[in-house]
Amino acid sequence: EGGQLPGMVVAGDFGSGKSHLLEFLQHLALDQRFACSKVVISKEAPLGQPHQLYRTAIHSLRLPKGIGGLDSLVLQLDKHSGPYAAAARRIAPDDASFDPLFQASFRVWEEVNDPPIMEKMVSFWRGERLGIRDLRDALRRTGIQIPVKARKVSELAIPRFRFMAELVAAAGLQGWVILLDEVELLATFSLQARAHSYRTLATLLGLTEDPLPGVFTVATVTTDLETEIFHKRQDQEKIPIKFADKLGDIMPDIQGGMESLQASSPGRIILEPVSQQKLQEAHDKARQLYTQAYGWTPPQAEVSQRESSARMRQYVRAWITRWDLMRLFPGYSPEIETANYVPDLSERQGLERSDEPDQEDIDRE
Repeated sequence: EGGQLPGMVVAGDFGSGKSHLLEFLQHLALDQRFACSKVVISKEAPLGQPHQLYRTAIHSLRLPKGIGGLDSLVLQLDKHSGPYAAAARRIAPDDASFDPLFQASFRVWEEVNDPPIMEKMVSFWRGERLGIRDLRDALRRTGIQIPVKARKVSELAIPRFRFMAELVAAAGLQGWVILLDEVELLATFSLQARAHSYRTLATLLGLTEDPLPGVFTVATVTTDLETEIFHKRQDQEKIPIKFADKLGDIMPDIQGGMESLQASSPGRIILEPVSQQKLQEAHDKARQLYTQAYGWTPPQAEVSQRESSARMRQYVRAWITRWDLMRLFPGYSPEIETANYVPDLSERQGLERSDEPDQEDIDRE
């Protein structure tokens, strides 16, 4: 219907199971015939640079039945199927809301029976550059009238996400699920980079006026991110003042991204501490798996919650470390101590600097 379902932001302490939750959601998505990409926010995939984020998402693209990658998705395109026909109509040149470069590259791939040319189009969809002369020559060969011109990487970043969602639909899949892990690392970037990060987040979560139909995004953050960026650094007050002239056109999107990270956001879910019953169940399951792995049965134990702030990771690590020592050193009774780890969210200058210049995405003649 041309819309986008609002995504979710999952908040929890470090080690509370956010990454494991994304793995679980990925299994659910693949079982229900969705394409799925999991991206860990980092210097190589900064949230404020959607082009690099997109390339990472394509690199991690997984399809149902254990298949992965864009090439595999393209092989599943059936030009005679209903889903393909519906997607082709949406990508058609008479749709002014769709980017002409992707309309042109799609029609060329569809009409030109030339493997090298087709591979160039697929490489462009993957996030690589495309020669405008090659594209225009291919358009002339097919008689397709679509005007194309050189564009910059940054201008094509968001259109790439929309086009990829259409390819996923054309292959007969339910949609494209994007899982963003460790979004709190945006706090390590500069103020301007954080502003762009908020905009990208709002776009992927479906909170802007330009939706990405077929895309559903789940992002994870630590619970202390809101305090760090909104209370200590006051991003909500500083960004509109400092960048009103430079980023005025996208300021509503930036605001939407910031609002999605607040505790009051309707799309925010907080991971609750594990209950005593669930903790015991996890212990018994880990004990069973350990027995299967090593042929050595750890002693039965009744687990008690040390403190409400303890993370599941701390419990599991403590159990396995204790069992390892008891198995390797019979008669030894270890005492395991754990400590809370606090991620460093301090700003680091230059960390978000792109490895790729904002060059034209397709070469001039």
